[in-house]
Amino acid sequence: MGQTIFEVKQLNASYGQEVVLKDLDFSIKEGEVIGIIGESGIGKSTFLECLLGNIHQKVMMNAAEMMFLEENWLKLSSKKRREYLRQDIGIIFQNGQHSLDPLFTIRQQLEELMVQPNYQTMIEALKMVQLEEKVLQLYPHELSGGMLQRVMIAMAFINQPKLIIADEPFSALDIPLQMEMMQLILLLAKQFHTATIMVTHQRELAYQFCTRVLTLEEGHFVDKKEVLQEKYSFVREHGEQKEVFFQLKNVSNHYKDEDVILQNLTLDIPKYEVTGIIGHSGAGKTTLAKILSGFIPYEGSIEIEGKELRELFAQEKQSYYRRVQYLFQNSLLSFNPNQTILKSLEEPLRFMRKIKNKTERIQMIQELFTTLELEFEWLEKYPHQLSGGQCQRCAIARAILARAECLICDEITSSLDDANQEKVIKVLQKVQEETNMTIVLISHNQSLIESICSNVIVLTEGR
Repeated sequence: MGQTIFEVKQLNASYGQEVVLKDLDFSIKEGEVIGIIGESGIGKSTFLECLLGNIHQKVMMNAAEMMFLEENWLKLSSKKRREYLRQDIGIIFQNGQHSLDPLFTIRQQLEELMVQPNYQTMIEALKMVQLEEKVLQLYPHELSGGMLQRVMIAMAFINQPKLIIADEPFSALDIPLQMEMMQLILLLAKQFHTATIMVTHQRELAYQFCTRVLTLEEGHFVDKKEVLQEKYSFVREHGEQKEVFFQLKNVSNHYKDEDVILQNLTLDIPKYEVTGIIGHSGAGKTTLAKILSGFIPYEGSIEIEGKELRELFAQEKQSYYRRVQYLFQNSLLSFNPNQTILKSLEEPLRFMRKIKNKTERIQMIQELFTTLELEFEWLEKYPHQLSGGQCQRCAIARAILARAECLICDEITSSLDDANQEKVIKVLQKVQEETNMTIVLISHNQSLIESICSNVIVLTEGR
């Protein structure tokens, strides 16, 4: 290892009275790949924000020293820091959908980022991450989550930076692609002598590929040996008779009359059970989920209890949204940031179930939290004050309060560490067992699908 790229001494960060980072020391050299792991909400992303100087207004941060390429990072002008962030520091955010400008094509965003815009360089950057040239003409909403994440990786490396900062870069990818992208990042880091800081909840991936793995605990980094996580051991019993919730016949979905996303799907999704949908990134999993939720149109036929979905949605739109609840991958974005969790949970009781008495609503929410073993203190917090796992469990509670008949869960555990994944899945399983709810669980985590689902649909290229 050669030159030290970034060095931090005695870094402190806090949210009011809650200390997140305490006298933390850290350094990384060129070509080094450091994995940072730890529980959700422990402060991993806050650490990255402090390095970038892009801290939230409610975060108090100070450090004795912060050096980047032998320059005092704390005393740099905002203009100089922006120059470094454009040319010498590449960033891979967790959620590509919300990191890219929805109004510009991928080509326009690459051109804006590049120090010397060049069309051929853009094509080569996309090829590095297994994307075709036509992606340059597309907008972010036209790409799957996995494709967006690959675009983010291409954007991070396109200027051959000195440092890559990656915040959960693989959360939207299936396991084979996680391995490929990790190997790609290592190859590029070695080729360009790029220092790489990678926050991830995929412990096994970190220990397998990173040159060093640090665990964030109580505000400090500690070196730990790999500890294999115990796998889920959920067992469900279900009867022989299977009523059908969704019945699909020759369901297709095309994009711009060219790309086929789903092609002639014919299948049944049974009532009262957990059905898993698995497949590579871009296989059509989220497209199918959005069709079932009534968000996007389709060709073919989908029946619910003998009624065609189009007719049902046209006649009983609000009723359908209550019956079929969609849980998003990023639960934080599904809550109103200006409302407490309690107020957000009251809404389905007020507007869907017409319960006017506030005391009654609060009592119902508290009873549900007791049943699901959730913490009462979360109710008075705002969404950004909860970890990803806590926020996701509150989203599940909100769907239950709406008396949903079916939950469609779109990669709801992909951005969580192993411990929080297990907590969310246990809540989901408890809900299913107690309410007999129909659940459609989309995931690229095959072991999770095998552990909880009684039926599995494997999508490959829209089939």
